[in-house]
Amino acid sequence: MKRNSPEPSVPGIRGWLILAGALMLLLALACRLSTLPLPFPTPTPSPTATFTPTATPTPTPTPTPTPTPTPTPTPSPDQLLQQGERALAIGDPAAALTALQAAYHADPNGTLAPRALLSAGRAALEANDYTKAAAVLQELLTRFPHTPEAHDARIFLARALAAQGDHAAAAEQYRAYLAEGTAIAPYVYEWLGDALHTAADYTGAAEAYQAAIEAAPSLSFEVGVREKLALARAAQGDYEGALTQYEAILARARIPDYRARIQHQAAQTLLTMGRYDEAYARHLEVVQTYPRSPWAYQSLLILIEAGVPVDDLTRGIVDYFAGAYGPAVQALYRYINANPTTHSGDAHYYAGLAHLAAGSPGLAAEQFRVLVETHPENAYWGDGWIYWARALAAQGDVDGAVRTYRAFVQRAPAHPRAPEALWAAAQLLETSGRLEEAAAAYRECQTSFPASDHAAPALLRSGLSHYRRGNLPAAIADWTALVDRYPQSPYRPGGYLWLGKAYLVMGQTVSATEALSQAMATAPMGHYGLRAADLLADLTTPPFPVVRYDPDPETPQMRAEAEAWLASRLGLPSLEGIGERDAALRSDPRWIRGLELWRLGRYEEAKAELEALRQATADDALAQYRLALLFREIGLYRSSIVAAATVLRLARVSPLEAPPFLARLAYPTYYEDLIVENAEAEGLPPLLMFALVRQESLFESLATSSAAARGLMQVIPPTGAEIAAQLGWPPNYQTSDLYRPVVSVRFGTWYLARQRDRFGRLDVALAAYNGGPGNARRWLDAAGDDPDLFLELISFGETRLYLQRIREHYAVYAALYGERR
Repeated sequence: MKRNSPEPSVPGIRGWLILAGALMLLLALACRLSTLPLPFPTPTPSPTATFTPTATPTPTPTPTPTPTPTPTPTPSPDQLLQQGERALAIGDPAAALTALQAAYHADPNGTLAPRALLSAGRAALEANDYTKAAAVLQELLTRFPHTPEAHDARIFLARALAAQGDHAAAAEQYRAYLAEGTAIAPYVYEWLGDALHTAADYTGAAEAYQAAIEAAPSLSFEVGVREKLALARAAQGDYEGALTQYEAILARARIPDYRARIQHQAAQTLLTMGRYDEAYARHLEVVQTYPRSPWAYQSLLILIEAGVPVDDLTRGIVDYFAGAYGPAVQALYRYINANPTTHSGDAHYYAGLAHLAAGSPGLAAEQFRVLVETHPENAYWGDGWIYWARALAAQGDVDGAVRTYRAFVQRAPAHPRAPEALWAAAQLLETSGRLEEAAAAYRECQTSFPASDHAAPALLRSGLSHYRRGNLPAAIADWTALVDRYPQSPYRPGGYLWLGKAYLVMGQTVSATEALSQAMATAPMGHYGLRAADLLADLTTPPFPVVRYDPDPETPQMRAEAEAWLASRLGLPSLEGIGERDAALRSDPRWIRGLELWRLGRYEEAKAELEALRQATADDALAQYRLALLFREIGLYRSSIVAAATVLRLARVSPLEAPPFLARLAYPTYYEDLIVENAEAEGLPPLLMFALVRQESLFESLATSSAAARGLMQVIPPTGAEIAAQLGWPPNYQTSDLYRPVVSVRFGTWYLARQRDRFGRLDVALAAYNGGPGNARRWLDAAGDDPDLFLELISFGETRLYLQRIREHYAVYAALYGERR
């Protein structure tokens, strides 16, 4: 067989000892790495040594032999391979490459050599060392051309070549992969088209895209590739062909913002063709039909520059949604002045919103006032009242805002937003410290609208306002009304908890015990029930009592018991094959495509395929169980957790009512070594950190929130940059490092520990983690030492729910993995 490198010769004693020592150092460094695989994004570049066979030292004869110490056992190639792949899984490509290089050199002709080379090539890719990646993967193709690893290597090699700018060579790898056979041909044709388009081979790109469309696995895939085909046709000068693709997309696409984008692109194509009237008509359609879309704003700018008239009302609305508040107000005022008696109230509404967003609440209040006083027929009339009050509050006019809220309710008590208005008035009074008035306003909200969603929480807040003033009888009356009148409300357990706390303050121990027991009974695993249990056990118990991490290992017997339980619960005739993929699953195209995409590191495409399969079987508990196991096996952890939670929901049991194996699928401890090590280093409970990661990302390392928080622990980029500067690590930090588990866990744990050090309490630290340290300080100052009051005074609903959910997750983790008493 032809080889790229010579066969290694046998080293002397000194060479073996040097190699053994180096390998043992690698083993010591890597032994703490997690055993579970998971993908991660492109990390920070790390310098690495050239991946070539190590030179063999020449043995030197020694005249007088001396005894040598017994050598430390050398890690086997298999151990080194596992270490490298573990390092790869947690986002440490430099360590991975070192271990994988050692694995390959330890047995370059063994059965594991192709796998070591493939993983080493992936590690070099993730380290952004594209030259090394290409060399390693090419060596794999040369030395082991007929292995499955060589087939997969073509996709990774194409990535490396494209990153070096050689897109034509990348295209050749895609063609070779297609020729060798694949279940994901549509995707590979798309990637081939991308490579050829970048290489300016527009004809070849168009042919590849057309092939992808003809085998499209889904509508979303088809329209996405049609858009690329349109661009390739335009690059060829075939503008009619581009328009044909845009029309095909518009015939099937239904998402408004996407339709706006395609219409905009079609209009631009018409402009390029010189068909100006048709182009401007399309742009005008985008502006008028999709005013909330950013593409409407782009079309508006083109129309204005071309001198095409656009009515000022539409222009102002488009400007507002694009964040161009000054031009929005100017256009809306022009429209009002040009139509003094016939203008739409919409103009006042959007002018008010624009002023409010621009930080001019006084001007906003005036526009909302005019809207509600002169345009009672307008669809935004009720919204105008709400925003008028908000604008007054933004000016510091609390009394004026409260009067406005109440005036709205008096004028339109049947309006859908009337309960919200009284609730908002009460909240404004509470946050202003006017607790007696707030309690009365909350009570007014409940009595005026007893069937609204605001009624039960209004009684809870009214009682809290009385409690903070020291009026315990009034507080007890409100909470008693809550638990008696709203038996199905999720706020009922909170009413019982606060009744128990009030009775404790009054020294009525029997009543307190009864109320707290009711809280436990109504929500045994909910936040309020858990807090009631804490207080019944010990009044000084904090919201997050420390439980030592001491898990029982997972055993085949645990799984067998869970599957026997599940079979009984689902009424299955037999246990045989219950946890194995059945023929229908094995043959499902989504499963086949998803697995291949996942293996090739195309995680987003793989997740889309596999999630489509999970959602399609969401009512089938057995299918969800099988998918939970399979997703766990490949490292698609979020989907595994969701599938396991679906099994629990369909079986109508809580996690602690289910067998431990099944409950652990829904509440796992992925990245165990990484999380435990960092938690213990910072003096944080590991179980709490598992609960936090589950809440933040469901253990998905590639997770990105709407607020741009990233990774396992959802660190936002500015905070990530601050932490990297504080730690001086990792080297050459960049934002994408937040997707690396090794970085995310370190950063998140370090940051939470600093908030704990600042505030002295874990509940406040968690509030700071989610809602910001400044807000946490404000809430703490208002609540004092009472942790339950602290939770209730968190003004961000998201942060308050965040603490409640983590407490609930923590309780489950403690029961499943905590120290056995």
